[in-house]
Amino acid sequence: MRTKSLLLYAMRFVLTAVMLAWLTTQVDLRSVAGVIAKAAPLWLLAGVFAHMLSVICSAWRWQQLLIGMGFQLRLLQLVRLVLAGAFFNMFLPSSVGGDLMKMVLLAPDLERREAAISSVLMDRVVGLAVTIGVGLAAVLLLPSVWDDTGLLLSLGLALLAFAVGAAAMFSRRLIDLVARLTPAFIWRRLGPTVLRVHASLLMVGQRPDVLLKAAAISVLRQIAVCIAIFSAGQAFGLPVGPLAYFATVPLAMAISALPIAINGLGLQDNALVFLLGFVGIAPVQALSLSIFLHALRNGTGLLGGAIFALSRRRDAAAAQGSPEPVAAPKAEVS
Repeated sequence: MRTKSLLLYAMRFVLTAVMLAWLTTQVDLRSVAGVIAKAAPLWLLAGVFAHMLSVICSAWRWQQLLIGMGFQLRLLQLVRLVLAGAFFNMFLPSSVGGDLMKMVLLAPDLERREAAISSVLMDRVVGLAVTIGVGLAAVLLLPSVWDDTGLLLSLGLALLAFAVGAAAMFSRRLIDLVARLTPAFIWRRLGPTVLRVHASLLMVGQRPDVLLKAAAISVLRQIAVCIAIFSAGQAFGLPVGPLAYFATVPLAMAISALPIAINGLGLQDNALVFLLGFVGIAPVQALSLSIFLHALRNGTGLLGGAIFALSRRRDAAAAQGSPEPVAAPKAEVS
């Protein structure tokens, strides 16, 4: 199992290196440095502020989904976990590693441990659904896109694949099929957890009020993300309006969430260079925006790492400083 994990990580490392190498053949890196050097600081600061609002929205959406499972957790606690997930994303492949750490860190605070897995999975599905939806809605408002049949077909196939995958999460028939195909000794160990996770997902799926609220918060998050990139575009002097970013950035973020690159390196950059080209942004400018996104993500990760380390140190100090239980005195034997 460990050999297989190392092999997968090596493959992701190679794919990341290939995508970065391809990027250097498409973009003049010295010109990118020139664009970034001339950036307006106040607009960049506005982008940072909008990005932090998107982080809060992520935690708020997660909180609503947990409420649908019967758990009440403080927003500040979930913000810390979202930031911690961003920290682990810096070292683990794509956003999957951060999601796993969020599950692990949340589990001790829940009576039903499988709810941690279910809430993170549902949070990912709702977030991606709204991300793709916002991007497609904005794309259809761009006249230049209607002339590219290949792009429209690709977007349609991607949407179909996502819809099938999301529907499969709620399918009991799929669970039964997996149970039949999985060796009995493995299913006896993992099967009960899988069934409890599936039951938790169904619990949220039967709460349309919770799902609508989570979707609305996710729309707010996408607005904050696009405003952050629009602010960076203004800082770099790019001559495009907000609609161009709403049509491209969400789709690029959905692509970069695929677990095939290390922290989205290369994948996000090539996606933004390709998609922003449809709205008239040159590769040099698109890569500048992507570097700003990487800086935001890594800055958030470093903040999350600092908070995570401080909270762990505080918990350890509290555990050491707590008084040991006093043993009851033994009864005297007469």
